[in-house]
Amino acid sequence: MTCIADANVLFPLLVQGHAAYDVAKAWWDEQPDATVGTCLLTRLAVLRLLTNRVAMNGTPVNPDEALSAWHQLSDDPRSFPVDAQPATHDARFVSLVASREPTPNLWTDAWLAALAISLDYEITTFDRGFESFRGLKLRLLELPDR
Repeated sequence: MTCIADANVLFPLLVQGHAAYDVAKAWWDEQPDATVGTCLLTRLAVLRLLTNRVAMNGTPVNPDEALSAWHQLSDDPRSFPVDAQPATHDARFVSLVASREPTPNLWTDAWLAALAISLDYEITTFDRGFESFRGLKLRLLELPDR
């Protein structure tokens, strides 16, 4: 199934030793060509994380290295860009945030969920918060118990 990959799946693919690397890599390796969509929102999130001292355990990469790492994913035949939102995206986004309690990730998660719903794609993520979006096709990856 065609999906949009959340940043929390894409980022570990670029960081050997990340706690989610093995699960993300196993999922990535199963994907056929041209089935993993990436959008500006996830690309910027991954770049931000690669250059973040905390996310990178004290060793962030510089912007050139972050862009080079991103190109490993974007140039992979499994990946394709999602550069435009369908006409239904904005209304779907508003419906997903209306009457919700405020949470820090509401806006970006709802935006991604609305994009996936509008395109009839699945979201692939480690984030259980996506379960709250009705109508979303969700592939929830899970880390093994430690």
